Order: sequence, then structure tokens, then C-alpha cells
Amino acid sequence: MNPLIFNWRGLKANEFVSGELEATSRDEAVFKLKAEGVIVTDIHGGLEEIETKITKAQKPSFFKKKIKEQDLLLFTRKFATMIQAGLAIVPALNMLTRQSENPSLTEILEEVVSKVNAGIPLSKAIEVYPHLFDNVYISLVKAGEVGGSIDIFLKKIATNLAKKLKIIRGLKAALMYPIALLTVAVIVVSVMMVYVVPVFVEIFGAGGVELPLPTRIVMNISDFFRSYYMVGLVALIFFAFQSFKRTLKNNVEFRKKVHKNNLKLPIVGKLIENSIMARLSTVLSNLIAGGVGLIESIDIAKSAINNEYIKQALENVKRDVYSGRPLASSLRETKAFPETLCGFVEVGEETGKLNDMLETIATFFEDEFDNSVAEFSQLLEPIMIVFLGVLIGFILVAMYMPIFKMGSAVTG
Repeated sequence: MNPLIFNWRGLKANEFVSGELEATSRDEAVFKLKAEGVIVTDIHGGLEEIETKITKAQKPSFFKKKIKEQDLLLFTRKFATMIQAGLAIVPALNMLTRQSENPSLTEILEEVVSKVNAGIPLSKAIEVYPHLFDNVYISLVKAGEVGGSIDIFLKKIATNLAKKLKIIRGLKAALMYPIALLTVAVIVVSVMMVYVVPVFVEIFGAGGVELPLPTRIVMNISDFFRSYYMVGLVALIFFAFQSFKRTLKNNVEFRKKVHKNNLKLPIVGKLIENSIMARLSTVLSNLIAGGVGLIESIDIAKSAINNEYIKQALENVKRDVYSGRPLASSLRETKAFPETLCGFVEVGEETGKLNDMLETIATFFEDEFDNSVAEFSQLLEPIMIVFLGVLIGFILVAMYMPIFKMGSAVTG
């Protein structure tokens, strides 16, 4: 068999190293690197990379209909139940392929079945689809294959996905109401400024009454809304937002600063932190329970976190743990993790029950996240209502003040 090129990253002599390597298979590449004293954290290339390119070129329909997290969760739960009931992997996948209502997922499952039928392990068959199966999913499937209990680990994956979905839904629910109110406020104010206020302006012009300051302010704002300056302002805001998004995507240090500041926001920061800690604890707990090493578990968990500040902190933690330092002290030193998390981890390390403590931490932060969502909603709802009432009330009062003044002049 012709050798293949693999790109790899890893740790050697307490330093991060990377490079290319020729080998006939992924396993041989890993074996060669371990023989050289390298702890592999990431390796890709070979047949998997070729298959990925072919898949992307030949199967653009994968992206015609998005595969939602809910679809993946349902598939995983059904798969776990079928395997637990005694079905082999291929018959179970065939049944799930027929039952799938998402064409994109059906196509992927068909290819996975063909690969597994050809003798490729399930974990390697799903590696070709990183947009659907992340590192956590793949690592837990590998653990299940090694231990011969893939159904147990599929259930762990399903639990992990369910918790992730719960967090996402909680964040959406917390933000939906204020966004809806803000949208209504923008629409109402825009309509009043563009259509209602000009009518009053004509009335006031005919009345010849000196206008109060609030009325003049509202009229000036209305003029601005109906001028080309407003178009320019909207365009400026749009381009500024696009520039911010582009910088956030391409500049790691800028993204780190933004994500760090997000954690310091009142109420919202705590909500974000609790969601991240719940996700991190759940992933680490499942990976360690699956027999994945601590350093590799930290590396995989890092890829499951979207906050750049926390990701870089985990990178430092991984380096410290590789040097022989305890996980708890490494977490504490970064100052990026709450003391509650560090304390539980410390107890877990001292008692030899780190996995149990991580499960406890996950449950704790899930409860804290639920409380944060409730607190956020309870606080923001009255604030938004008062803000909307004051804003519209000010406009109405400003418009009617001259009318009252004109009425007083007539009666007087």
C-alpha cells in the first residue's frame, strides 16, 4: 500500500510540536509518533482527508437542508436503543436510514453504512463528517468500540447532546422576549417619526404657537429619520457590525478580549459562564468515564467550547497537567474558572473520584444556568416594558403639549 501523508500536532518534552508524517494508515502514524515520544493531540490526512474532499465535491446536497442538533439527538437515542436491544451496528443504521426524515442526514447515514460494511470502524466512518459529528461524539464512539459497550456510550452522547440543546434553548428563551420588545419599539418609534409626527408638524405650523423644548427635540429627530442622513447612519451601523464580525472571526486576540468581557457583563455574564461550565463539566465527565486520558479529554473539551478566553485557558491547563500539576490548581491559576468548579475538581482528585465530581459539577451548573435564565428574564422584562412605555410616552406628550398650549390660548 502506498504511504499517505498525515498532518499531526502533539506534545513532546513539555513542548507543543507539529509536522507531517508518511504512513500507510492513521494507526501506524500514531504508533510512529508515540515511538518518538510524542503525545498526539490531533492527526488528520490520509484516506479520511481524501474521502472528505470527495464527499464535499460529490455531495453538495448535504448542505441543502441543515441537520439540526435535534435530528442528531433523535438519531443517537434511537441508535443506542437498537444496539442495546441486540441489533448489530449495520442493521441498526439501515433501519435509521429508512426512518430518517431529513434528506441530508439520510445521505450521510447511507455513506456511513457503506463504510462500515467495508470494514471501517464506526468511529472512523463518522470522522468524515465533522460538521455533524464533533470530536466529543467521535471520541465517545471510539471508547465504546474499545470497551465493547457502544450502546452505553451512545446513551452518554445522547445525554450530552440533550444538555447542550437545553442550554441553547435556555439562552434563546432568555433573549427572545427582550429582542421582541426591542423590535416592537424600533418599529413603533420609526412609524411615529416617519408618519405621525409630520402630521403634527403641519398642525403646529398653522397654529403659530411657540413649541416647547420636548416637541422641538422630537421634530428634529423626525426630520433626521426622514432624511438621507438616516440612510447613511443605517449603512454605517451595518458596515461597522460586519467589520466587527469579520474581526471577531479572524483576530484571535480580539475574540479573546470580547469573550472575556462578555463574562463580566451583569446578569448575562453569569448566564454565559454557567452554560460554559455545565458544558465543559459534562464533556470532561463523559470522556474520562470512557477511558480517554485527562490531557486528551481537556483537548477535546476545548473544541466543544465556543468562548475563546476559556479555550485559551484550557490550553494552558492542558500544558500544566502534562507537566504533572494537579488539574484543580491549574484551573485555579488561570483565574478563568469559578472557585466552585476548582473546589469540586480538587475534591475529586484527592478522593480519586474525579469523574463523579465532574458529574456533580455539571448538575450544579445546569441548575445555576436555569436560575440565571429565570433571573435574567424576571429582571429584563419590566425594564424593557418601562423603557418602551417611557419612550413612546415621551413622544406622545411632546406632540400633545403644543395642542394643549393652543387650546389654552384660545380659551384665554
